[in-house]
Parts: sequence; C-alpha cells; structure tokens
Amino acid sequence: MADVKLPDLKAIAAQALERRKRSGLSQKALADLAGVGHVTVIALERGDGNLRLENAWRILAALGLAEEATGR
Repeated sequence: MADVKLPDLKAIAAQALERRKRSGLSQKALADLAGVGHVTVIALERGDGNLRLENAWRILAALGLAEEATGR
C-alpha cells in the first residue's frame, strides 16, 4: 500500500475558522448551510478528532474547502 499523507486536522480547522469568519457567517449559519448542528461546526473549528467524517466534509464543502482539504 502506498504511503498516504492525511491532511492535518488542526490546519483544516484553522482554514475552516478563517474562511467562515471571512465569509461573515456565524457558526449557526454555517451549520444550517452544511446541514449539521452548530456543535459540529464548533467541534471542527476546535480540531476535535471525534467528528464524523461525513459531517466534517459537509462543513468543508459549504465553505468551498473540500478539495483543498484533500490536498488536490
């Protein structure tokens, strides 16, 4: 199996927080856009590893960061 470099969760969290603030979105507004609870947005922005990948992906997609998070 080839070595796969996973993206750094703390870096993704920082990007998500910065993008949300730059977009002028509250955590609640972002959660509504992504179809997740606002606690999930808080968890992602803290870099909490105890987060469902599907929900993290929804948040990143709502912010336009999904492709950046994969390093592509």
